[in-house]
Amino acid sequence: MSTNLPILNYDFALNQLGGNEALLSKMLGRFVDEFANVPAEIISLVQAHDIKNAKMKVHTVKGISGNIGLQALFDCATRFDVELRSGEASAAILEEFSKLIDNTCLEIQQMEHKEPPELQLTASTLPPEKCKSDLIVRLKRNEFIDDDTLLNLIAGLRLTESDAKHLIQLIEELQYPQAITKIEENT
Repeated sequence: MSTNLPILNYDFALNQLGGNEALLSKMLGRFVDEFANVPAEIISLVQAHDIKNAKMKVHTVKGISGNIGLQALFDCATRFDVELRSGEASAAILEEFSKLIDNTCLEIQQMEHKEPPELQLTASTLPPEKCKSDLIVRLKRNEFIDDDTLLNLIAGLRLTESDAKHLIQLIEELQYPQAITKIEENT
């Protein structure tokens, strides 16, 4: 059992996201929204002998939990994944996995999520075309952009305040194709 591992290694998760606390908060919230019901789905799949789809769900949980520092769940999902490769799942691993998802979601919900400070756009030091090309290149590469650089690039686009806020929201939510479209349409 994974009791000796933390449910969330916050420092690791924050480092994975380049120190972006707002993004981490959003990703943890999305984890709760998208994965709280996964144990019931996996139990149904295992009972229906649909090991292939159960394995895909466990593998998805393993990948996401590993990336955002949900260490106890990652450890359990790794062991569960190995069991499913053999074509079955023990009642013990199903129970541990279910409890860990519940405990992980509960801990995330109980965390005090600090609201990120309001982002303030200031005059950019770069010409508009340079801001546009740099931002699009970074988004196409799925590159992390720190807040100061992002604000500088967006300020250089000379968007309206509402368009700038919407663009920031798209980027923070990792909706890069939509952000690129918005940049191209509004500049």
